[in-house]
Amino acid sequence: MVSKTQTSPRVRAVNAWTKNAYFWILGAFLISRIAYYWAGVRFDRSIVEGNFQYIDVPLLKSKLLESLFYCHTQPPLLNLLAGAAVKLFGDHYAAALHVVYLAVGLSSGILLYRLMRHLRVGEKLAALLTILFLVSPGCILFENYPMYEYLAMWLVLLSCMALYALLKEPTLGKSFTFFAIFAALAWLRALYHPVLFVFFAGVLWFLLPRRRRLVVAGCAAPLLLVLALFVKNYLVFGMFAGSSWLGFALDSCTIHQLTPDEKESLIAGGKLLPMARVEGPSIVQAYRPFFPDLKPTGISALDQEFKSSGFINANHLVYLKAESVYRVMAGQVLRNYPIAYVRSVMIAWFCYFLPPSDFFQFEHNRAAIRPLERAVNVLVYGQFRETTRKGLRELKASGHTASLPLYTGTFLIIGFPALFFWGCWWVWRAWRKSGLGSNERVLVSFILFHILWLILTTNFLSSFENNRYRYPTEPLYVALAAMAIQRAVQGRTATTQEPGGLLNGFGDSINLDSEHTHHNPPRPS
Repeated sequence: MVSKTQTSPRVRAVNAWTKNAYFWILGAFLISRIAYYWAGVRFDRSIVEGNFQYIDVPLLKSKLLESLFYCHTQPPLLNLLAGAAVKLFGDHYAAALHVVYLAVGLSSGILLYRLMRHLRVGEKLAALLTILFLVSPGCILFENYPMYEYLAMWLVLLSCMALYALLKEPTLGKSFTFFAIFAALAWLRALYHPVLFVFFAGVLWFLLPRRRRLVVAGCAAPLLLVLALFVKNYLVFGMFAGSSWLGFALDSCTIHQLTPDEKESLIAGGKLLPMARVEGPSIVQAYRPFFPDLKPTGISALDQEFKSSGFINANHLVYLKAESVYRVMAGQVLRNYPIAYVRSVMIAWFCYFLPPSDFFQFEHNRAAIRPLERAVNVLVYGQFRETTRKGLRELKASGHTASLPLYTGTFLIIGFPALFFWGCWWVWRAWRKSGLGSNERVLVSFILFHILWLILTTNFLSSFENNRYRYPTEPLYVALAAMAIQRAVQGRTATTQEPGGLLNGFGDSINLDSEHTHHNPPRPS
C-alpha cells in the first residue's frame, strides 16, 4: 500500500510532463489548430493554383524538372516543394502541403522557445510568449497560406539556432548546417544573395580564429549550390540573380505611384518609355507590341500564356523581356520624378506596421475568425480603424491623412523601432562591458541583422504587401520583447547573476557565460 506521502511513478511522470514547457506548447498548438479548423479556417490551395509565384500545377505533375529549370520568376524551392507534393499525392497535394506547414508551425514554436532560452529568458515567460505567438490569428493565417513567408520564418529561426550551436562548439557539421540553411533561404527567396555567404563567412572567420578552416569548408558546398542557381540563370536567361522579378517590384515603387497625368506628361516629354502605360504584370498580349520578334520556345513553362486555372503564367518569356524594360523605366522615374518613389516608401512603411492578418488574400479565413482577429488587431497591434487598400487610397485622396495612422498598427509603430534600437543598445553595452559570453551578443546581433535586412530589402524595393514580407521576422521581435521584459523585471544585476526568487520561477534562466569562454574570450577593454 502506498502511503499518502508517497507518489506512484506514473503520477510523478504525469507531474513532470505538466511542468514541462514543451508539453504546454504542444498542447496549445494542437488545441488551437483543432479550434481554428472547427471555426472554419482552411488551407488555401487556391494560392498554389493562382499566385504567379507558382508554376502551373499540371506542369508540376508532368514536367517538374523541366519547369523548375526554366522557372525565372522565383528561386525553385517553393515550386520544388509543391511539385513533390503533386507528384507523390496527386489531387491530394494540398493536404500534404498542409501537413508540411503544420510541422513547420510546431517546430517554429519549439525553435522560438529555445531561442528565447538561449537569450536568458525565463522558462515560463518563454513558454507563455511562444504559446501566444503560436495561437495568434496571424500565425494561423500564414500557416494556411502556402507561400514562402512561413517557410522563411522557420529557416530564419533555424539559422539562429544553427549559429548558436556553431559558436558553442564549432565543428564542420555545424558550420555546414548553418550555411546550408542560408542556401535553402536563397533557393526560397531572392532576397538572400550569395553576398550574404561571403559576409557571414567573414564574420565567422573573425569570431572563430582557431576554426577558420571549418568555416571555409562548411561554407563551400552551400555557396556552390547557390552559385549554381545564379550561374544557370545567367547562362539561360542572361541574369545573375535568383529571380527575374526585380523590375516588376521597382515598377510598383515608381511607375505605379504616378498619377495618369504625371505618367502621360513624362511620356510626352520623352522622359519615360511608352511601355509605362502597361500596368505590370499585365497579360502577355499587352506586351507583344513591344516585343514583336518574340517566338515560342517549345518549353511549356515559358510559352504558356495562362495557367490551367485561368490566371496569367508570369513565367512566360515575355515577362523576362519586360522586366528589364521596367528596370530602365524605374530609373527614368527616379531621375525625372523622384517624388513617386517617396510616395512608395511612405506606403511601404505604413504597410510594414499593419497587423500580420491584414492582407487581402486572407479574407476568406479572416471571416471565419473575425471577432478574435479584430480584437487582437485592436488590443495587441493598435489598429483602431480598418478598411481595404482601396479605402486607404480614397481616404488619402480626400485629404484625411491625419487619421491614417489609426488604420495601421499604432502599437507596432512604437514597439518595433523601440525593440530594434533597444537590441542595438544592449549589444553595444554588452560589448563595452564584456560581461557576457560573446555568443549571446552575436546571437542578438544576428537577430537584428535579419530584421534590418528584411526592412531594407522590402520597404525600399517594394510596396503594398510589406506586412506579409515582414512576417518571417515576427518571432524575432517576440524574442527581443521577451529579452527586454526579462531584463526589465530582473534589473541590472540579471546580466551577471542568475534570476532570483522575486519571480518565483517566472524568470528562471540559463547561464551561458561559462560554456563559451574557451572559444570566444571576452574582448579586451
